[in-house]
Amino acid sequence: METKNRAKGYLDKFLKVALGAGTVVGGAYVYSRLKEKQAVETRLERMGQIIDEISKEGAEKKTE
Repeated sequence: METKNRAKGYLDKFLKVALGAGTVVGGAYVYSRLKEKQAVETRLERMGQIIDEISKEGAEKKTE
């Protein structure tokens, strides 16, 4: 019986470590996806600003 209890203890510790590692990997994945999404949104906003500036300059040149 002692061997069975010891095996349960090892299995319990292994599952806790595996769960912790899974949580860390999952959290890192979610964080990287959010960071990537924010980077894309920032680039799109900047591209929109550049397009607005170019259109304003084009409109100013047409009026001159």
